[in-house]
Parts: sequence; C-alpha cells; structure tokens
Amino acid sequence: MSNWQKVIVLLVIISLGVAFGGYVFYRDAYKKPRATLAEQRAQSEQKIEQGRLQIKNMQDFSTSYLSLYTRSFPLNPQSVRLQYPIWLTQMLEFCNFEDVNIRLDERPVNIAGGRLTTLGFHVTGKCSLTDLTQFLYEFYWTPFLHRIQALDITPIEGSDELNVRVTINCLTIRYRSNPQQAYPLQNDLPLSVDAPRQLSSGPLAAYHTIVDLDNFRAVRTGIDATSLALLTSTSAVTDENGKKAVKATWFLQDAGTRISASVGETITVGSFVAKVLDISDDLVILEQNSDRIWALPLGYTLNQAVAIPYNLY
Repeated sequence: MSNWQKVIVLLVIISLGVAFGGYVFYRDAYKKPRATLAEQRAQSEQKIEQGRLQIKNMQDFSTSYLSLYTRSFPLNPQSVRLQYPIWLTQMLEFCNFEDVNIRLDERPVNIAGGRLTTLGFHVTGKCSLTDLTQFLYEFYWTPFLHRIQALDITPIEGSDELNVRVTINCLTIRYRSNPQQAYPLQNDLPLSVDAPRQLSSGPLAAYHTIVDLDNFRAVRTGIDATSLALLTSTSAVTDENGKKAVKATWFLQDAGTRISASVGETITVGSFVAKVLDISDDLVILEQNSDRIWALPLGYTLNQAVAIPYNLY
C-alpha cells in the first residue's frame, strides 16, 4: 500500500471517529439534557395546573359553603359552654322535657389539624314520643353547626313517657376565609336566619306518622306481675245463662290464680291495664290507654306482647 493510500485510509478513519464522537457528544451533552429539561418542565407545568385547580376548588368551596361560617359556633370555647346550654335548656322546656340534666365535656376536641373544634353536650330527660319528635324537628331546623351523635330511648313501663339520652356535638370553624370576614363570631351564637334544608319535609305535620305508629315496645326489667301473667287458653265458654262467649285466660304465676276476659272487658295485672279487642285461636289483641295496641300469642306472658301500629289494626 502506497503512502497516499495510507493517508487516505487514515483520513477516513479520523473522519468516522470525528463523526461518531460528535454524535455521542450531541447525544450525551445536548439531546439527553434537553429531553430531561423538557420532562421536568412538563412535570412543573402539571404541578402548576394542579395547584391552580386546587385553588379554584378551594375558592368554589368557600363560595358554596359560605353559610357554614355564619352557622359556626363562637371562636371562644367559653362562650359556647355558657350560651349553648341556655338555648338547649329553653328548647327542651319548649318541647315539654322533664327531669332534664345537661353535662358538658371537660374540654373541646381539635380536628382537621386544629382548623375545626367540637364540644360535646350530654342530655338526659323524660318526654313523650310526640315531644321527642317536636324536639328533633326543632333541633334540625335550627341553623347551628350541631348534630346528634347518639340517641338512646327507653320506654317507661305503665306510661307514655320515654327516658331519653342524647349526645350532641357542636362544631366551631377556627379560621376565616379572609381577614375582613365577620364570621365565625368571636363570642356569640350563630345569627344565620337562612335555615339549611336538613329535613326531607318542611312542616312538622309530615312527621306525625312517627307518633301515630308508635312502634316502641314497653321495656320491663326484672320480675313483675306482667312477666308472670301467662296466656294459657282462648276458648269458648258457656255462662250461667247459657250464653256462649270466647274468653282469654291468664294464669297469674305469682298468686297461683287465673283471670279471664272476653272481648270488650278489661284486665288489670300490676300496672298494666288494657281492654280486650279481639280473641282468636292463638292470639289476643289488647288496647292500652285507647292509643296503643298489643298482640299477645298463646303461651306467652304479658310482658312479651308485641306493639302493633294503631292505624294498621
């Protein structure tokens, strides 16, 4: 191979090396960094857009739920502890509650990172089902940020009254959406007059069905006369005048005696007084206080009677 040929081969090799090295340099020093920068820019723009959407959602939330601020309890917890029991006592008196006792939690509970505070109130008292319905109606139409966390109801034997225990939570929003916002109030209960729609129906009369049905069953603890009055028979008997009548017979286990009654007659066992409405082969229907119906199967004691909605019988 001549010298010129060697020079040409060398120049070709050098050219190929320069071309390959230039491509590698372009790829590593320019193309890859540019692609990385473009990817980082796209990620940054995506985060910026997400931030804008979050800000917009927060603004929309503040606008849509501005009434929550006007319904919030006072920023000062002591004002809540002093003023809400007064309102609650007046409401319970209005709804004819008796033997009312109100107990407060010792301290408020911070939630949502301290932006919200709840304070619990525990109420006990006695009332009728009608009065309880009235109270629940008034409670949920009141534009306060309060809710009933727990409701325990126990019927009182021999009366239309109920023992009621209620746990109520009051919510305070601890911040304002802007410095000039007047709400939440510092020391006063909410002043909002726009009652939120928390009930499915507006008028109280829509809830009278709850009272009319009265599906509560009397709760009797321990052993009493009704738990020892066993319905033993529902049979036809003939009186001294030769007339046939169907009578229900109870065996009073505590006294060792029996009592019988036909349709229209009244039985009295302990504090339980009721009129016999109907007698079938295996069931007796009783009416108590002209507004409560009980069904008692054969072989059961009086305290095992099942309440029947009055308007269904």
